[in-house]
Amino acid sequence: MGPKGHVQTIVPHLTESYGSQRDPVDHDVPYCTLKSFPAVIEHTIQWARDKFESMYSQKPSLYNKFWSTNGSPEEILQTLKGGAQLDGAVQCVKLLKNRPHRWADCVTMARVKFEKYFNHKAKQLLHTFPLDTAMKDGTLFWQSPKRPPKPVDFDSDDELHILFVMSCSRLLAGLCNIPVTDEDLTKAALLELLTTIEVPEFRPKSKTIETDESAKKPDQEEFSGDEVERSIHNLEKLLKERNLNSNTLQMVPAVFEKDDDSNGHIDFITACSNLRARMYSIEEADRLKTKRIAGRIVPAIATTTAAVAGLVSIELVKVVLGSPLEHYRNCFLNLALPVMVFSEPAPPEKSVIREGLTVTLWDKWDIHGNKDFTLKQFLGYFKEKHGFEATMVVYGVKMVYVPIMPGHKKRLPQTMVKLIKPGAEKKYVDLTVSFEGEDGEDIPGPPVRYFFHL
Repeated sequence: MGPKGHVQTIVPHLTESYGSQRDPVDHDVPYCTLKSFPAVIEHTIQWARDKFESMYSQKPSLYNKFWSTNGSPEEILQTLKGGAQLDGAVQCVKLLKNRPHRWADCVTMARVKFEKYFNHKAKQLLHTFPLDTAMKDGTLFWQSPKRPPKPVDFDSDDELHILFVMSCSRLLAGLCNIPVTDEDLTKAALLELLTTIEVPEFRPKSKTIETDESAKKPDQEEFSGDEVERSIHNLEKLLKERNLNSNTLQMVPAVFEKDDDSNGHIDFITACSNLRARMYSIEEADRLKTKRIAGRIVPAIATTTAAVAGLVSIELVKVVLGSPLEHYRNCFLNLALPVMVFSEPAPPEKSVIREGLTVTLWDKWDIHGNKDFTLKQFLGYFKEKHGFEATMVVYGVKMVYVPIMPGHKKRLPQTMVKLIKPGAEKKYVDLTVSFEGEDGEDIPGPPVRYFFHL
């Protein structure tokens, strides 16, 4: 990562594994900060990235799944009228009702979204929390790090405003398989369409705005009975007025691709993020910085790559030579300081099963059976080889043998093939086996790999 590099040597049975150490926990930006109270450009870029995923990927995927799995629109209407709940019904009927059918519809939708995201949202926030709003302790609500928003008025002479409408319209057209000509994509043609669009006026709502930083984003939107009734009415109306065929009941979800400049993905996120930044008086970011943050691009320096590759090669030579643990080295380096810190890899942690018998995470016990090998013989192997009574044998989520379970003792004479029922091409299975310790406690053993040899 830039001038920083890290080499960790992992040799089976000699060192700990990659999973033995936990990486530091990534702390997500609070939901309410992203939604209503951004303070830095990273917040607005993440909001724009989430908006892209929601509008052009998640909702269209839900739309496709809903109309393809719940029957015909007529059947869905009857199901909803019967009082049954269908996941996503309200959202999908709304998407169907608002679905654009030609390029002009896409531009209209994009222009209305501009007003909603960068004008009405700010007005709603200031309606709910006026600038002089005070907290219970008397301090002002709008104080650092909270920034009061300023509504952005659409200006056709502002390149950023045009970029948002153009990129949003293009993505909507792609989503709905609407053909777009080169003429449509000219600024003159776009401006001509924009003069004909009527934008709805702001009407304040009485909804609650989340301010609790510990609150998580809700998994699903909850819809009232009135909204469901409205969906039923809208679907009934759509069935009468439109031809709902496979084309209108399917969309083409977008897959975010940061490296294709012709797809408009980064254009949309840059415009979206910077307009939101402007709304909250946050310093805007250029396209390259937005692309780096939205695409989670880690800057690479060839010198660091060369240093890491060289260190890895040295450790590989030691593996070929069969060197002991004390000869290996992990390394943390930062060429900008410069500093290189070497440390000996940790050995694998040992679990004591009984005196004289230890296992590590690398260990696995192999048992070779045959088509006549019984469960009794399988359990006898552990008694004979390790002196343990097996208390449980599990295959995935299936309990093969638990002595206290009714009927399980009758399984002892049955073959392992009959109990596990392997597929024709299965040569072995990995089983979880627990053993009874000296004090009567269950002891988890290492993974057991049983070979069928059919």
